[in-house]
Order: sequence, then structure tokens, then C-alpha cells
Amino acid sequence: MAVKRALRVALVGRPNTGKSSLFNRLTGLNQKVGNYPGVTMERHAGLAKLGAGVLAEVLDLPGIYSLHPSSNDERVVLQVLTTEDESERCDVVVGLADGTNLKTCLFVFTQVLDLGFPAVLAVTMVDEMERRGAELDIPALEEALGVSVVPVNSRTGQGFDLLQAAILSAKASKKTPFFQPAGSHLPWLQKKQECIGAGLTYRAWLDGLNDPDFADSVRESGRSPERARADEAIQRYRWVNQWLRKVYHYDPVQDRRVAARFDRLVVHPVWGSIMLFGVLFVLFQALFYGAAIPMDATDNGIAGLTKALNKALPSGFINHFLTSGLLPGIAGVLIFLPQIALLFLFLSLLEESGYMARVVFIMDRFMRPFGLSGKSIVPLVSGTACAIPAVMSTRNMESAQERWLAIAVTPLMTCSARLPVYALIIGLVVPNTPWLGISLQGLTLLGLYALGFAAALLGSALLNRVVPDKKAALFLMEMPPYRMPLLRNVFTAVWTRSRSFVVEAGKIIVSISVVLWFLASSGPKGLPDFSADYQPLPIEESYLGSIGRGIQPIMAPLGYDWKISVAIASSFVAREVFVGTMATLYSVDGDEIAPVRARMAEEINPDTGKPYFNLAVGVSLLLFYAFALQCMSTIAVVVRETRSWRFALIQFSAYALVAYLAAWSAFRFISYLTPL
Repeated sequence: MAVKRALRVALVGRPNTGKSSLFNRLTGLNQKVGNYPGVTMERHAGLAKLGAGVLAEVLDLPGIYSLHPSSNDERVVLQVLTTEDESERCDVVVGLADGTNLKTCLFVFTQVLDLGFPAVLAVTMVDEMERRGAELDIPALEEALGVSVVPVNSRTGQGFDLLQAAILSAKASKKTPFFQPAGSHLPWLQKKQECIGAGLTYRAWLDGLNDPDFADSVRESGRSPERARADEAIQRYRWVNQWLRKVYHYDPVQDRRVAARFDRLVVHPVWGSIMLFGVLFVLFQALFYGAAIPMDATDNGIAGLTKALNKALPSGFINHFLTSGLLPGIAGVLIFLPQIALLFLFLSLLEESGYMARVVFIMDRFMRPFGLSGKSIVPLVSGTACAIPAVMSTRNMESAQERWLAIAVTPLMTCSARLPVYALIIGLVVPNTPWLGISLQGLTLLGLYALGFAAALLGSALLNRVVPDKKAALFLMEMPPYRMPLLRNVFTAVWTRSRSFVVEAGKIIVSISVVLWFLASSGPKGLPDFSADYQPLPIEESYLGSIGRGIQPIMAPLGYDWKISVAIASSFVAREVFVGTMATLYSVDGDEIAPVRARMAEEINPDTGKPYFNLAVGVSLLLFYAFALQCMSTIAVVVRETRSWRFALIQFSAYALVAYLAAWSAFRFISYLTPL
């Protein structure tokens, strides 16, 4: 006897209709995050108990404006709703309709009904609808649609018992089809139905208009695919307008005036930009400084645990593996949690309040020439604190092309991990003397931040030209109303995304950390003797040191000796490890920047008899670290977000090549101007 799977329920609706709130209320924290089959777009699913012995898998589909896809998220929804795979097919569709914007929501819902699904319409934002004095005749709307209509309030849980009961008793509408193709559309529609076999007329309609190979057959009818979609929209909106005149009573004039008055300030070219700068400044400060205390606490806590284990366990393999391999890898995961949680806390608040749409609107004109939209400003600004939460923040982007571009260029932003390296090198080769009253060292650091931002924008523009989005559409965005953020949604977003980082990216980071531990603690002469008399292997004699020495001939044109090459190899763990490795190689106690800098300043170039770290070598190093992707955690997160090792390796290699060429050019040019 076949085992019956759980009832699969899909949530379908336009953006900003309360889909996430409904999903979170139904499933609580019983959710999982994955990817839709064949694409890297994130997929949220959760389990909900709908009744005695009835368990349902609830699928949160991306927000759409139509089943005629113009973006990757809409293509995903069409794929889910039209799949022939029984294991992926939905049993019931719950349509979402914002009670303050029923017209456009009903357009999408009637498309779903014409596909023949058992369905229920959930009317959300009922509290706002009532506050505005709107009235909805539920029985009359049910009669028009032929399915159950349930008003719900995700904040209070109002209507959820009725919604669960309606899902269990859901049936396909007998009022369909709401769209009936006629005239010149019939010949090509009949041809498409013959191609795909017997089935619903509307399924053949969608398949024909969204199949590029079938476009010529559509045009032979004398109507282009675009005109055919327009014919459908006209007919559907005729039905919707007819219903709403009878069942919905609301005067939106006053509400629009209030929202418009506030938006005059929020999206104003000057005042809106100042407000946005303030919001991004707070976001940056929170990521950079607000997360410092919990990050330090995490670091100190794991350091304390490491010391305790080191004392409690006998010297040997287990001791060294735990204290030098596994725990540092775990620290490399947990230390980023505060920044990730804070970032998604801010993003969730901005999304829930409706302000994020205004951010996109303000920044879109500036970012569009570089292949990005206004939403890209969030990962780019976040990248100045850390690339890891910044890359994760690209999940908020609906366009797969734009998300790909943002992930590709965000690590170019100057992150906090580069600051120790910059502080060491700038203090070593840039004189601490004012120029026109401005500190040259401070000006150099500012220039590196500007370089990172410019490189990210130019890199995006270049990639957008090399791999243009052939299906790019005109920018379309609906301004949602301002709302008080729902804390349940905010908490769920922070929890699920933080957990996703720890579980998914954490596995990769810890694995790489263990591999690097092995490379740093053993060498070509054999494995170390992890006995009571064990002494750490000098890093220059380890496999990692051998790798550094091996790449030294390659790095020599940049002005680097074997010590710098070893430090570059070791800093793949994290960029700031460069300072600690240099301290080890120059026999400096601890890894404080000042003593390391003083010892490096004493280094003499044997070929010239002058200081080894001159301006040419220093600028070369600064540019190398400005472009090179020397961070295993960032690579792990890129793999996690793109589901592609190939993407991450190409990104790493491309950054390495750009870093090498920039460093080589700077070293040669400055050496030419200031010969040794």
C-alpha cells in the first residue's frame, strides 16, 4: 500500500501581501530552507498541522505580478504550478490578497483558479482595511470566485482556524474559466494543446505564450505574444472590476494623501537621500561597532575554552587537533553570527516597515548603469563591515542576474578584516606627516575604501556587459504601505538565516580550517610527533610554509620575498592572519601591529642594502589585499548562496588575477619612479 505524502499547500500572491506573515504563523519555526529544483533561488517550506492527523507541507512561493514571467522568481512560480511531476505538484493553492489592494491581487488569483487547483483566498491586512473604513462582502466574493474566502490577521491569529478548515475542504472553482481565449488565438492554442496533450486550455495558453520556440506560431495568428497577454489582462480586469463594484466599498483618497505626503520627504532627491544616508550610517555602525562586543565575547569564550582543553587534555594529537584545528574553525563560524543577526534584523525591519522599497527607488537610478538596482546598496554597504553577511543579504533580491552580480563584486568592498593589514602596511611605508593639513595615512585608508567601492561598481558594469541579462525587463516596483514591523516575522527571518549560515556555510568553514591546520602543523619531513614533548612545527617548515615558498618565485615580480609569500598563503584562513604570520616569521611575541611593524621596518634588502619594505612593496601589498579574495569564510558563504563551487573558484581565481596584475603594475611603476 502506497504511503500518502503530506498535503502540499502553496502560498501564491503579489509581493507585500503578507505572505511571509501567513507562512510564519502557519508553520512557526518548523521550517526548512532549500533551493528550487534546477535554480539557486531560495525556497522556504514548513510543516503545519491543519487538523487531527492532517499534516501539510506549506510552500512559500516568491511574490509575483503575473503568471506570465518577466523575472526568475515568476518563472519559478510558473514552474511549480504547471509541473507534471506528481512529487512536486501542489494539492491546494492559498491565494493572498491585500485587503487594501484587492484589484491587482485578484488578477493573479484568477490566473491560479484557471489552472484548476483547489484553492482558497486569504484576505490579509484586514486590520488596516477596517481602520480605513473599507467593507468587503465575503459571501458575495465567494459566490463570484467559486471558492472560499477567509479574512485573516497574522498579527492576532484571527481567521486562522477558518483558513485551516477551508484548506482541508478546498475544491476547484466551478466558475472558471475567467479568461476565455477567442478569435485569432484559437488556431495556435489548439496546436499547442495537441503538442502537450489533453489538458486545461489555460495551461496550454501559458505554455504557448512563454515558450520562445512557439512564438512564431503565435505571431502567425496576427497577434504577438505581448498583445495576447494584453488581451488576457483586459478580460480579467473587466471581471475583477465588475466584482469589486459590488463587493468592496472603500474611499482611498484620504489614505493616499497621507502616504503621498510622507513619501514626498522619503523619496525626495535631496531629503530622501539624506535620510537614506542616515539609515545606512546606522546600519554600518551597528555592523562595525555594535557587533564588536558579542564578537569579542565569542572570541574570548572560545579562546578560554581552548586554554581549558589544552590544560585538561594530555599533550598529543587530540589536544592539538581540538585546540589548533577544530575550535579555531568553529570560532571562524560563530564570530560572524552577531554581524549576520544584526544585518538581517535591520533588513527585516526595513522590509516589514515598507521603507526598503523606497531605498530601492532612491538608489535605482544611480545603480542601474552598473547592472544593479537600488537593493544592491545594502550588500555593498554591509560589505564594508564584512563580506559574509553582505553576501547573505543578496537573498532579498528578486532578480537572479542582479543577485549574481552583487555576490560577484561585494567582496571587493573594503571589509574590517583588511584593516589590520592596511594599518600595518600604511604605517610602515606612508609617512605620518600632514599634507595641506590632512593626514597622508588617513587619506591612504580613505582611498582604499573608495577604490573598493569603485572596483565593485566597475566590476559589475563589466560583468553585465560580458554576460548581459537577455531577459531583463523594465524596472517595476509597487510601493507598499507603511506598516509597523511584525516582530514574529523579524525574529523568524533572523533565526532561520543565522541558522542557515551556521549549518550550511559552517560545515565548509570548519572543514577548510581543519585542512589548513593539517597543512600548518605537518611538513614534507613527515607528520609531527604529537607526544608530551611536542613542539609546534615552525610555519616555514610546514606544508603551508612549503606552499608559500613554492609560490615565492611567482610572487617575486610583485616584490615579495618568501616570508611575505608564506604570510599570503596562511592568510587564506582570514586576511588578518597576515599580521600574526609576519609576527611569527619575524620572531615577535604576540601579534600586535606596532612591534611587528618595527621589526619589519628593520628588514634590509640584501641586494640593495636599503629597507626592504619601501613604498613600492607597500603599495603592491595594499593593492594585492584590496583585490585578492583571501578569506575562506567568504568563499564558503559564496558556495552556500550560489550552490556552486565552480562560481566560487572562478571568483577566487579572477580576484587573484586582478590582484596580481594591480600589485605588479604598482610595484613596477613606483620602482621606476623611485629607483632603488
